Amino acid sequence: MKKQRKKIGLALGSGGLRGLAHIGVIKVLERNNIPIDFIAGTSIGAIVGGIYAQRGNIADIEKLAQRFSYRDLINIFFDPKLHLGLVKGQKAQKFLENFIGDIKIEDLRIPFRAVATDLYTGEVVTFDKGKLSLAIRASSGMPFVFEPVKYNNYYLVDGGVSQPVPVKTARKMGADIVIAVNLDTTFFSSPSQKRFTIVGLLRNSVNLLRYHLAKENVKEADIIINPDVPDIIWWTRLNKGKKIIATGEEAAEKVIPLLKKML
Repeated sequence: MKKQRKKIGLALGSGGLRGLAHIGVIKVLERNNIPIDFIAGTSIGAIVGGIYAQRGNIADIEKLAQRFSYRDLINIFFDPKLHLGLVKGQKAQKFLENFIGDIKIEDLRIPFRAVATDLYTGEVVTFDKGKLSLAIRASSGMPFVFEPVKYNNYYLVDGGVSQPVPVKTARKMGADIVIAVNLDTTFFSSPSQKRFTIVGLLRNSVNLLRYHLAKENVKEADIIINPDVPDIIWWTRLNKGKKIIATGEEAAEKVIPLLKKML
């Protein structure tokens, strides 16, 4: 009797533009014929993971990332709200729909979950059905920037607030082996900096909280991939996509021998 293959779950973490490293990780898994049976994503991890679960081809996502321009960025963010967020987020969701279509999570090629956070209770909210673009929009709704998403009885913001690396979610999906991609392995934007501005203090404080929360999240993972991507102010580094993707590839290559042994 043939032994059944172990199921692999991919937990893609939050991290803004640093999340392009997820593309590099998936490229390496594809190149080494490592199957991906489940995907759980938070924030940028939900964007990359959700599109990949629909397309099943990482090259399509890499092309989208490389042709994404400042004009696209302006179009997405020229959607002012100024109430519980600077941006409504409707144009961001529409941009996604233009690429992935009006598809439901339950119809994806690869089982997928998007993680968001309920502001009322502080609980993790997992999208396992319904409109993919809405799930991604809710999961990646950065507080103060995007208006929270009203969904059923929830008031949702970025999943990184509660579960920056969704290892538990991937495990619950049925994964025997969970590969976690953690983008929050460092928290200081400038380690040598002795003085902080108010903005720098706020950023480093938030990054420190994310660092410790992500560190707890990945404890239950079987394999942890830590792309060495520095803290990035994403709107000033839109042209660094290729380099960030390559960083993800480099980090993933290091765990391939161990992963193959586990399989």
